[in-house]
Amino acid sequence: MKTNIVMRQFIFVFLIAIIFAGCKNQPSKNTDRIIHINNIVDLTHTLTSEFPFIPVKKLTYPFELIPMATLKKNGVAANSWKIHEHLGTHIDAPNHFIENQKSVDQIELKDLIVPVVVIDIEEKASHNRDAELTVEDIKKFETQYGKIPYNACVMMYSGWEKRLKDSSFIGLDNKQVKHFPGFSNDAITFLLANRNIAGIGVDVLSFDPGIDENYTGHKTLFSAGKWGVECVANLDKIPKTGATIIVGAPKVGKATGGFSRIIAVW
Repeated sequence: MKTNIVMRQFIFVFLIAIIFAGCKNQPSKNTDRIIHINNIVDLTHTLTSEFPFIPVKKLTYPFELIPMATLKKNGVAANSWKIHEHLGTHIDAPNHFIENQKSVDQIELKDLIVPVVVIDIEEKASHNRDAELTVEDIKKFETQYGKIPYNACVMMYSGWEKRLKDSSFIGLDNKQVKHFPGFSNDAITFLLANRNIAGIGVDVLSFDPGIDENYTGHKTLFSAGKWGVECVANLDKIPKTGATIIVGAPKVGKATGGFSRIIAVW
């Protein structure tokens, strides 16, 4: 009798082990959302007082780090910052241009940790500082790399960060018009209508081309409740597809944007 009880217990334990082993070896139903961290690249520029910004008379100004306490005087070191929301590597929230749209703190976390693709327009930007990422560029990219993933961030790489310490990064002409590449409004409209993106990003000061002083693409993107990131670094150091970005956006109530730590992993 005792032997039978022991045997039944053994069989029970054995079956449980098989069930758990089977569960463990089942493939994930969300394999497309697995985040790999074998490689990590910082897509963020260091913010200093020298970092360029879009000049708007009597509104915008450079970043400033102001000592508030020192170790020598106070036994602790601390600084105050003079900053506006759209300096350095930063995120734009939908309420930046559209009334009653999401502020930065209202963007869902699932929309800040997303697949990223990089569309390279450096060649044509090197010949035309007003170059645009077009629908044709998107279709050409997808022919080579496959369809843009669901809820992805589409980044434009123009090579413009190489000009970061040069006046051509802003590209002001004698009429104070800016010249740098950006997304065409048609490309943004296409991505919203056909690819269900989370947001877009650029390595320049604005995802609208510099010459567009009406910020047409901003209004199109933000009307759809999506976000944009600007002055993104090191886009030439991550794969064109297959990486995930983590956008460390500031959680400030009602903010229209804010400098962000952006990281790519794959």
